[in-house]
Amino acid sequence: MTKVLVPTLLLSFLAVVMVFGSVAPAMADSEGDKSYKRNWVVPIGQAVGTIEISEDTNIDDVRDLAISEEQARQGYYGIDKAKLKKAVNDAGQYFLVWKLVDYTESDTKIKYIVDAGSGEQLTEPIVKEKGSCGKYKTGENA
Repeated sequence: MTKVLVPTLLLSFLAVVMVFGSVAPAMADSEGDKSYKRNWVVPIGQAVGTIEISEDTNIDDVRDLAISEEQARQGYYGIDKAKLKKAVNDAGQYFLVWKLVDYTESDTKIKYIVDAGSGEQLTEPIVKEKGSCGKYKTGENA
């Protein structure tokens, strides 16, 4: 019985090592992917915000500098969600922004990116329509 058990345990151990050995490099490569970062950071093109964020920035101090949610919502009607987010422009500078989202009755989502310091809209509204599978889609067909 031990003649079968030892090789089986050894092969099982090797299989586990091979699986974890191949997963770790794949996960490391995905961290540098721009599409991954864009889920967390809002792109604002050439725009420049008023509250700049650096690596040394204390996020709590920066949030205290931001206008209130009520001030950010002024002039926008039907906003369903508002959240402070980090934005990056084409020059690689980071700023604090309000992301305002309006879910319309026609299954369309409209996002407004508003400067967290001045309340100025930094980008054109981003319109996404819901596709047949329930996911929001963008592009020429949206």
